Amino acid sequence: MLIRAATADDLEFLTAMLLEAYNWDGTATFTIEGLRADEHAAPYLAGWPRVDDFGVIAEVDGVPAGAAWARLIPGGYGFVADDVPELSLGVSPDFRRRGIARALLTELLEAARAASYERLSLSVDPANPAAGLYRSLGFGKVGVAGTSDTMVVEL
Repeated sequence: MLIRAATADDLEFLTAMLLEAYNWDGTATFTIEGLRADEHAAPYLAGWPRVDDFGVIAEVDGVPAGAAWARLIPGGYGFVADDVPELSLGVSPDFRRRGIARALLTELLEAARAASYERLSLSVDPANPAAGLYRSLGFGKVGVAGTSDTMVVEL
């Protein structure tokens, strides 16, 4: 597995991974078009990459397998403060259960530290298996928004 920095050329793949994150339970509740049009989902990738955005892509045998990225999103689902980027994560179904999400998050946490951020936040449905991964990497629940937990990790 290769993990590399996400670039502007990765926008289409990041969008596909955001769709995977939104449809985490396998239910096709959202579509790509729906995400782009949704006022709450669009800020997670609109204008990617902005100056403060950072992210990573995992590739397996040259095929993009997953992505994790973070950006400052005032009013995002996992918003906790103006200076705390919110992370998004998605892994293609064919590549799940191979440690890709953990590897992506480990690299993203390092990138956040290198960028001098003190915390990262996220929003996750507590029934999503990713919630356990987040807890194992030090994220703790700091609130609830709708049916999702807001979690933060101290860097």
